[in-house]
Amino acid sequence: MNKLLALLSTFFLVNFASAEMLTVTDVEKIGGVTGIHAVAKNQLPGAGGELNFAGADNKLILMVMVQPASMFATWKQQYGAKGEAVAGLGTDAFRSRTGEFVSYVVFLKGNTGVWIQSMGWKKGGAANFTTAQLEALARVALSHM
Repeated sequence: MNKLLALLSTFFLVNFASAEMLTVTDVEKIGGVTGIHAVAKNQLPGAGGELNFAGADNKLILMVMVQPASMFATWKQQYGAKGEAVAGLGTDAFRSRTGEFVSYVVFLKGNTGVWIQSMGWKKGGAANFTTAQLEALARVALSHM
């Protein structure tokens, strides 16, 4: 019973904390776009994060996963060596290399791991968010944790 209560409290704390982590205004300001709206998990294809944002055309542009530190360790093991370290972002952080097909920034603060990923493409083929913009979003998210 105690394990169940611990799991439920972790689930609710993570989801409550993530709701305030990034706002539509944050994403619009840093992304330089308007008409963005929040999307519930699994409401659109690819919307697997605790926070998801879509553009005015209702296509997913940003996904944010908020998970326990154990998941951060898994992410780091699978993707950390392929990416680049990010200094001054939480207690540990890495990102995709500039120009990679998938752009993401991942960081750890305390017992919480956060994965922020650009989803979809702008007209012309560029990612919706550059690695610099993803880092800026990560710094905002970190400041709200």
